[in-house]
Amino acid sequence: MARPLYETEADLSREAKVMQSAAEKWNCDYLKLPLSYRLDFALIRSNKLVALAEIRVRNVKAETYPTIIFSVNKRAKANQLSEQTKVPSFFVVQYDDELRYIDFAEMPDEFQVGGRTGANRRDQADVELVGHYDVRRMKVLR
Repeated sequence: MARPLYETEADLSREAKVMQSAAEKWNCDYLKLPLSYRLDFALIRSNKLVALAEIRVRNVKAETYPTIIFSVNKRAKANQLSEQTKVPSFFVVQYDDELRYIDFAEMPDEFQVGGRTGANRRDQADVELVGHYDVRRMKVLR
């Protein structure tokens, strides 16, 4: 049985706005990727693939928490796609005060078993291997 989708239309709209902003700063176009790719967008310049991106929107300032969490499985897929396409896969995070990013090829600062637990747990897949990047390592996209 397939896992339910928890991403809402509002989530997708926020991600598209973030990608639009990043694409303008990187001087490229973008294309929403199918779910099977596990990443959100392809970045294109002159009809050529130049990068892949996973978007996250956080409703806090960038340094409210020391790290940003991500799925180890998602990073593995990102790095696999990067190896196949020879373009970077960026983890792009929109915070309340700024837009930051890091290449998923960068080694995370730590790994854990994490996710939603207790009353917040939606299904069995909500607990998984997760990685953390120190937010100070992320580049600010101006």
